[in-house]
Amino acid sequence: MDPIGDSHGFPRDVLPPEGEFSSREELVTAINAWAAPRGYAFISQRSCKTTNGRVRVTFICDRGGGRAPSTSPKKRIRKTASRRTGCLFSVIAKESLCGTQWSLRHRPGPGFDQHNHEPSFHQVAHPVHRQLSRSDESTVHQLANAGIAPKEIRSYLRTTSDTLATQQDIYNCIARGKRDLAKGQSNIHALADQLNSEGFWSEIRLDEGGRVTAVLFAHPQSLEYLKLYPEVLLLDCTYKTNKYKMPLLDIVGIDACQRSFCIAFAFLSGEEENDFIWALERLRHMYELHGVAIPSVILTDRCLACINAISSSSCFPEPALLLCLWHINKAVLTHCMPVFTRHKGSPKGQEEWKQFYDLWHEIVASPTEDIYNERLEKWKKHYLPMHVEEVGYILETWLDPHKQRFVKAWVHQHLHFEQFVTSRAEGIHQLIKSHLKHSQVDLFEAWRIIKLVLSNQLSELKANQAKQQITTPLDISGVLYGNIRGWISHEALRKVDGQRARLLKEIPACTGVFAKTLSLPCAHNLQPLLAQGLPLQLYHFHSHWHLQRSGTPQLIVEPRKLFDRLAANSTLPSSSTHREPSAFEAIEKASQPRALPKCSRCHNYGHKMTSKACSLRYEDLLEPPPPSDYHDNAHSNTYSYSLCNPLAIPIIPIRSLRYIRDCSLYNNAYDDTHNNPYGISSNS
Repeated sequence: MDPIGDSHGFPRDVLPPEGEFSSREELVTAINAWAAPRGYAFISQRSCKTTNGRVRVTFICDRGGGRAPSTSPKKRIRKTASRRTGCLFSVIAKESLCGTQWSLRHRPGPGFDQHNHEPSFHQVAHPVHRQLSRSDESTVHQLANAGIAPKEIRSYLRTTSDTLATQQDIYNCIARGKRDLAKGQSNIHALADQLNSEGFWSEIRLDEGGRVTAVLFAHPQSLEYLKLYPEVLLLDCTYKTNKYKMPLLDIVGIDACQRSFCIAFAFLSGEEENDFIWALERLRHMYELHGVAIPSVILTDRCLACINAISSSSCFPEPALLLCLWHINKAVLTHCMPVFTRHKGSPKGQEEWKQFYDLWHEIVASPTEDIYNERLEKWKKHYLPMHVEEVGYILETWLDPHKQRFVKAWVHQHLHFEQFVTSRAEGIHQLIKSHLKHSQVDLFEAWRIIKLVLSNQLSELKANQAKQQITTPLDISGVLYGNIRGWISHEALRKVDGQRARLLKEIPACTGVFAKTLSLPCAHNLQPLLAQGLPLQLYHFHSHWHLQRSGTPQLIVEPRKLFDRLAANSTLPSSSTHREPSAFEAIEKASQPRALPKCSRCHNYGHKMTSKACSLRYEDLLEPPPPSDYHDNAHSNTYSYSLCNPLAIPIIPIRSLRYIRDCSLYNNAYDDTHNNPYGISSNS
């Protein structure tokens, strides 16, 4: 290509060559592939049919054509720009009579073979060259529906294709995909249509003008999971999830593995009592419609509108209503701590606050009503009248109206499965917001993101239960659990095993708290089973702890261990496989004389080396006096021999005697010199 052409800088071969093509798409691809390195692009201006039925298309430069803007630049809200220059550069494409081929021809006449502008510096300046292929567009839609951020989609396309698409092109492609999902409807109509078509249980509230004021929906698989684990219900609201600023009410449950699962969601117009009543009435209707048992406890924070709605006769008056202990503690800290720590550098204030806060926790943890009253009186006596405002706040706001909903003396009367806080719902909030990316989505887009979160969550819950069915905790074994492995969650088994471990030492009388709050066998229930060697059965565990599987376990108990009198008196180890000797073998063995033991120290028969009868028993403790020339020969490598010893036994250190006495020289010397067994001269 010649970079020097006409006055505008285009090469001389700027026109694509004429030719024949098998399809219109092939022709368009060919002419734009020709135009891209030459600094321009083709777009279709118009198409028409000739008298003989052939299609005729005019392709022009993408900077030509277009209409002049009708709006005054001063009245424009958006500051935009235009690439149009009125360029006349163009070519003609015609379809063949048979409709199987297309031909490309140059346009006759002046101006159609020249541009009125300079070539672009890069292909990316032209939208035609940045256009995504069908496969890339499908990839963008799939990744966007999976919750992948647009910038990450662009990075992926850069590594897998040669596309020139910019970040804005990715945004536009995602927006087109959303419009396709809506099928030409408004977002709220698309939401209602998708909720019905995908099997979601849903309710939509409208005001007098037909405006949506609330939406409640539940995933069909969440309903199936709820039927298995309906005992606990957690309610909590979160914010900044949609462009309408509607609070999102999360309704959360807990399964056998102590994992959270989403029951339903509700976009509300506010947090008034009527808003909560509408949502909870529909939730109650959903429970009744699908045959779901009423929960035993409902846990929420101190939202008075929500508390009143729950207690309403049309909602959930039966379950015990508990308050989130974490929110209560933080409220007490916020209101009372500044009074004690107003002087930041004072360690005394910190110590006084710690004492105040510890006493507060002791009151909350009171196991009985009498202990609660005793601790409360002690606390009031200690801090009145010095801290009357702090004590008054705690009494009026928490203890007097709500002590039955968070103090252990009353809370432990209910089957709550150790659920005292709503942090699980807070975790669901964080999970959803990690997928939302920003808070300016409409309800249709928010629902699509929540649906993605629910699908992932339900898949993980099922996978976790499937793994627990085929795995055995290594720290839990024995006959006690043999019949329920694979049927009861590991979390329940570990709680029961903790009760079994209590039996290793003396335990107090049963209070019934463990069984009442968890519906699991406590140490006192396990004691008779262990004494009789019986296993736990499925009925010992509340259905809340059962894993999701069909059938029932078959009771197969291990055989009892028989008592063998011979084995009890046997000298063989209990793990030995050797048979016990017969009676005649024992008599024959007893009638045979037993060989006398041989001492390994003095080599005499009749005793062992540790026996008092051995004359050399303490021989190691005795060391002969050093010879007169000991210091002269201390560093010598040769032995000195005694002149008084006729056998010329070498004088050696006493530590070497054990080795020497095993040698033949020592044995001969021992036989000849009974009174001097080591051949050591008394004069040396």
